[in-house]
Amino acid sequence: MPTRSILVNFNGYPSTIDSLMPDNGLANLAGSLMESGHETLILDFSTVDIIRRLVPDDMGQQLSEVYNQFLTEMRSGGRPENATVGRLLYLDKALEEHKQVELVEIADEVADAAIRIGADFVGFKLWTGDGFAGSVKIAARLRERIPHVRIFAGGPHVDWFMENILDHTDAFDVLAYGEGEETIKLLAEYSEGKRQLSDIPNLIYRENGSIRVTQSRMISDLDMLPDPVYEERVYPAMAQAQKIRFMMVDDSRGCPNACYFCVHSQKSGAKCRKREASKTVDLMEKLNRQLGIDTFRLAGSNPPVDLKMDLAREFIMRDFSVEYSAFSHVREHERVDYELLRKSGCVALAFGVESGSQRILDQDINKRITVEQISSALTKCRQAGILAVASLIVPCPHDTPETIGKTLSLLLDARPDSVTVQLPGLIPNTHWYRNRADFGFELDDGYMSRAMRYSVKLLLPPVLWEPLPYRVNGKDHSQVVMMAQHLVMELEKNGILTGIGDFLLLAGKHMDMPAREIRDANRRLFFTGNYRGVQNMVELFNRQVAISV
Repeated sequence: MPTRSILVNFNGYPSTIDSLMPDNGLANLAGSLMESGHETLILDFSTVDIIRRLVPDDMGQQLSEVYNQFLTEMRSGGRPENATVGRLLYLDKALEEHKQVELVEIADEVADAAIRIGADFVGFKLWTGDGFAGSVKIAARLRERIPHVRIFAGGPHVDWFMENILDHTDAFDVLAYGEGEETIKLLAEYSEGKRQLSDIPNLIYRENGSIRVTQSRMISDLDMLPDPVYEERVYPAMAQAQKIRFMMVDDSRGCPNACYFCVHSQKSGAKCRKREASKTVDLMEKLNRQLGIDTFRLAGSNPPVDLKMDLAREFIMRDFSVEYSAFSHVREHERVDYELLRKSGCVALAFGVESGSQRILDQDINKRITVEQISSALTKCRQAGILAVASLIVPCPHDTPETIGKTLSLLLDARPDSVTVQLPGLIPNTHWYRNRADFGFELDDGYMSRAMRYSVKLLLPPVLWEPLPYRVNGKDHSQVVMMAQHLVMELEKNGILTGIGDFLLLAGKHMDMPAREIRDANRRLFFTGNYRGVQNMVELFNRQVAISV
């Protein structure tokens, strides 16, 4: 007898409009289950309505007032007054208390749905931060109300922390790491009593008091993946402008680059697997016909250059009018026909630059690229009319004012359309973590538990976030943040936009909004919990999609 299940996505409070994209991962899992005759329901709480639920109107009004005061003080003196910081901390605490109450209601909604459909299991997609803590609370509530229902979890947080999660919580019966399309079908068979956990790849679970991790297995042929399912009867959040009509599509998986800070090669393999360009475009055309979507983001963490070129030619040959963005690698720039990409509808490309110092690139990153390649790739991309985004890690472990100065010089010369800056995240099972002493990382007591629960406080300036649970070559949290903020300020002072990725650049183009305008509107609306403003932006984007189709 086929199983019935619920797939849950709770990722806390959305920080930007692209957080409201449909979840292609859960849609893929639904497609796999339904292909095998199982029934499933996606409950995705990353919606416009979650803003209203997590930020009540009265708190939203207070946030709007303090946000305006915060901006005024930052522009005049470069730092907020103590009174403003105090109000931010008060509101952050009040919103956290409100969220805990709301999580109980969300958990009851999930439990009620599971009872209504007679679910055999509930699967969670775990995200780092509030997405993890919130999902644990929801799962614990489910355990109380429907103890007979199995609870599974997968997603990015599992790939990062693996079996350490089971030391933190017993809310989940089984964790799934890596790729889930095959695993979830086998877990459905396990729920039917047809299969043992030990026979299923990519699992982590307790057995007789010990943790077992089954063998890793990846999808060998991406062309055999079932299509994702976005029908409203399966994915109710697709209705009534709760989601932005902007889709991620699987084009490739795997990354051969082995960057020291990254976990991608562990999750999806060091060898790149490609979906046939024709099949990827077939899926895009299907989504265009069914949902009226013509705006896409390639999901691959490192789509190979030949695949990008094949996709571009396929779009042009079919006369399929789309707008899309993707990751790109600077090492490929000499083989990329940027003009062809632009003609095919490519609006923006994101490049993992990380640093403008050759010493740091070699010593800390292992990206096997040169500063000259970075400059050339960003320049050629922009010259072709494609928006170029440079992603940085600041500070890298061995960064100094001199090496960060080289990064600034590179960017002032190449002048990308946007720069995004991330703090140096220390993820378990990366080369950085395994060799942390060589890179100067010093773990605080309780590092694993604190890192697992670490949540970015969107209402607070980064210097007021919970301190990172480690030091970087002797630098504590505030020193790390100040180094990153100094570079951001220098870039902005010199007319280079920061804090907007390729997703948001593409969304802005689709809505005829300049990059700075959509960045600032996005920050203001989400920071202040402006439900109506976010809803209007989503509706505007979706109307523009409908017009273009």
